[in-house]
Amino acid sequence: MKKVSVMMPAYNAEAFIAQALESILAQDYENLEVVVCDDASRDGTAGIVLDYAQRYPNKIKAIINEKNLGVTNNCNLSLSHCDGDFVSLFAGDDLMLPGKISKQVAAFQEHPDAVLCYHPVEIFNSDTDECLFVTNQLPREDVSNFDDMLLKGGIPGGCSIMVRKEAIPEGGYDQRLKTVSDWLFFLEISLRGPVIKVPEVLGRYRKHLGGASMQTYNLLEESLLALDLLVEKHPSVVPKIDLIDRAKARYLAGEAFRQLELKDSRAFKLTGKLLAFDTSIKYRALHVAAWLALKVPFGSSAIAFGAGKAKFLIKRLVG
Repeated sequence: MKKVSVMMPAYNAEAFIAQALESILAQDYENLEVVVCDDASRDGTAGIVLDYAQRYPNKIKAIINEKNLGVTNNCNLSLSHCDGDFVSLFAGDDLMLPGKISKQVAAFQEHPDAVLCYHPVEIFNSDTDECLFVTNQLPREDVSNFDDMLLKGGIPGGCSIMVRKEAIPEGGYDQRLKTVSDWLFFLEISLRGPVIKVPEVLGRYRKHLGGASMQTYNLLEESLLALDLLVEKHPSVVPKIDLIDRAKARYLAGEAFRQLELKDSRAFKLTGKLLAFDTSIKYRALHVAAWLALKVPFGSSAIAFGAGKAKFLIKRLVG
């Protein structure tokens, strides 16, 4: 059996990490190791991790950082301790469902040229355990190659991803990206071969206030920088520069939609900014719609029309 390393960087995950580890230990795949790298958590995460490593010495490796390294450096440290043929990327607050590991390994065996495998995940509210939605339910959401990874903004629910170890880029995650290095990481891997999907929900992605999905606006510039670094590191993608600009525009449109949902004026600024990457009529229309939604005095009939139109347009663009 091929060996699978579950890479689990963790920080302040005291409330969730035991449940995450139990979901991994319950997998039916035997040749499995879990590499947990606690990044100098301020809560009791390290103690829980050390307890599990003591109880399961043949399954769990515990690395406890004395100083906080940050997201990217902690991921690279964790990655360096993974010696499996495949690496399953997992966070200390998410959950595996039964059969996840074995089904992804089987998918790799059926597609020996594939470099990355993913599956749909259930996004759930951490406070209520309510399912908010399930990812990758429509064929148009599927990712099968580099172009898809680029234009569709990656794969939602990173806990679904398993990669072939030999396809990991030299140096792992790019340290110039302090937080959102994973998108560049996935793009670099997808340059090396096909991406495959197991069409079954095999994980649960936790949404809570401390999660990265709640901090997307603050990480906007770094997300766009990831695409500039892609071009710098891989000159072979230069002919696809139009696709890269489209990817930047799509990212900005997606963030504009999130800000419209929050009724934040930053949505208007974002729709203006995306025109630097795409000046097509659809984006100009989006910009006008965002202006109607956010600039017209509150309470007027135009704002209701504008908000509805803006949301419709952005959903079409990012869907």
